[in-house]
Amino acid sequence: MIVERVVKKDDNTVVIYLDNNEKLFLSYEVLLKNGLRKGSEISEDRFSLLVVQNRKYHIRQKAISFLAKRIHSKRELENKLRKKNYEIELIKAILSELEEKGLIDDNAFANQFSDEKLNRKKWGLQKVKSELFKKGIAADIIKNAVKNYTDAESQQASATDLAKKKLNFIAKRENDKNKIKQKLIAFLLSRGFDYDIARDSVSKVIIDDDDYE
Repeated sequence: MIVERVVKKDDNTVVIYLDNNEKLFLSYEVLLKNGLRKGSEISEDRFSLLVVQNRKYHIRQKAISFLAKRIHSKRELENKLRKKNYEIELIKAILSELEEKGLIDDNAFANQFSDEKLNRKKWGLQKVKSELFKKGIAADIIKNAVKNYTDAESQQASATDLAKKKLNFIAKRENDKNKIKQKLIAFLLSRGFDYDIARDSVSKVIIDDDDYE
């Protein structure tokens, strides 16, 4: 096949017209990488290779657009790209490429996620570990990411702080002390705190007086 014309389609794409009446849509990057111009010869094997290169280009660009918004785990990116109906083998190739370049780093993701959820959002340790696991983070990476937050004292402080804030909300709608305690404990458990920590935190914020009788 011989290239008869190369026509600009938009800012990122060209259309290559071939002498067998076929058309090939390529990104400028793939076009320049392969040095294609009018008169270039394209074998069937090279045609197939160009199609794959172009497909990988678009997968790479989509992955980078996701990463530009926020840091992602490798599994997160894979799942998002799968939803775009890209071929899984090409997705994996691009993700490996981005990982080698340091654009995907599950260690950095786990550290940032843990810091945000444990320090700012006041999540419990179990919830953070569970969410990291869902995002495809390896067990050893999770363990390392949360190692500075595993002491009971810091977890107790976070749980107590959350319980105080939640108490003000629940007390406006509930007068029974036992029900308030149950709801607070359930709330803390849903945020990933251990039962003992949840129970002790609720005991600290609930005062045994007539206000909750």
